[in-house]
Amino acid sequence: MLITTVLVTNFILAAAQISAVTEYCGVNSKSSDCKLEDSGIKYLFYDVNPPEGFNLRRDVYMRFAIMLSEAHKRGKSNWKLVLPPWYNLYHWKSDRGVKKPWSKLFELDALKSFAPVVEMHEVFNNTKSKVVELDTLYVLENFEDAFENGVFTEKWEISRGTCEHSTKFWGYKNITVKEILCVKFQGKISKLWELISQHPHDTKVMFAHGEIPLHDTYGTKTYWDCRKSMKFNKKLVKIAKKYISEHLNCESKKCKNYLSVHWRRQDFARSRGNEVPSISGTVKQILKTLKKLPDITTVFIATDASMSELNKLEKELTDVGYETHFFLPSPTITDEYGDGGIAIIDQIVCSRAAYFIGTHESTFTYRIQEEREILGFKSDTTFNRLCPDTGLCEEPSKWTIIN
Repeated sequence: MLITTVLVTNFILAAAQISAVTEYCGVNSKSSDCKLEDSGIKYLFYDVNPPEGFNLRRDVYMRFAIMLSEAHKRGKSNWKLVLPPWYNLYHWKSDRGVKKPWSKLFELDALKSFAPVVEMHEVFNNTKSKVVELDTLYVLENFEDAFENGVFTEKWEISRGTCEHSTKFWGYKNITVKEILCVKFQGKISKLWELISQHPHDTKVMFAHGEIPLHDTYGTKTYWDCRKSMKFNKKLVKIAKKYISEHLNCESKKCKNYLSVHWRRQDFARSRGNEVPSISGTVKQILKTLKKLPDITTVFIATDASMSELNKLEKELTDVGYETHFFLPSPTITDEYGDGGIAIIDQIVCSRAAYFIGTHESTFTYRIQEEREILGFKSDTTFNRLCPDTGLCEEPSKWTIIN
């Protein structure tokens, strides 16, 4: 009788576990992602200062991805990095209020090949109540004087004061937090583990202002391994390749027949007028470069300029015999991929050009330069910039790939 009771009890417990997995894991979830809340998995969330743009956020992701990847190598294999949805970015106009998962813009399997990352919806799938409760939210702040006594020292300090931070996480109403700590921080991102270790029983930890910690391994092989894993969504690549084929007459990853330019306007033209050229100054510099490239008669422009500025630039180039193109997305592409997808298409087209000219200190330009390094273009065709009409023109930094 006792044996029968034990067998029945074990059967019921096993059935309950199967039921729990079925009820709380997504229909399309892989079995490896489909775990119960008490499986020992710990989640690290992060966010970035709201005004920061798409391409800076990609760099912040890399800092956290490398942090988690390296931690896994040291035995912290139960931690996963939660990818914050793309939501209400300051510069995005076409998809305000829409939460876009990373898989809409990047290949998730490629990201997972480098670091233990999960999408936000996967976390909700693994939460029985469908409410995610963060154990600790660390709101990071800069120290007032980073170089106290002329020396930069890695350090952190829990502040006794209050720090402002919205608890409306990415527009979700079902994310709560138990404790908020204000932390002054400076140093490399791996130092965040010191903070996490103060609360060893936490299973859901978040860092706000994730842009404050610095790279541990900027420019190293590890950095480039992470960067290479950030493969664009295959559908976006297909759209870009079709555009390059139909409008720029190239079927290769390394084209030889067009020049590409990232021409940053709007906030750069307003706040960095001494670093960016006027419209006529931009045309002069493009023409000066084209004279060195006699086999190229086509120019592709990636820009946030107004249509009137674009029309003026295009007219000045076409008047002297150069064919000018810029990507104009269809409403279908805009609705499906939003401003992030359009930016990626622009970057793909720029990255495959025979020669590239960027905008100084623009993260959009940096990401194109990285793509070109991965593709194997020569540095002198990649690290070029638009100079101001007058004054000094600082040479762009050259961060070349390490394989």
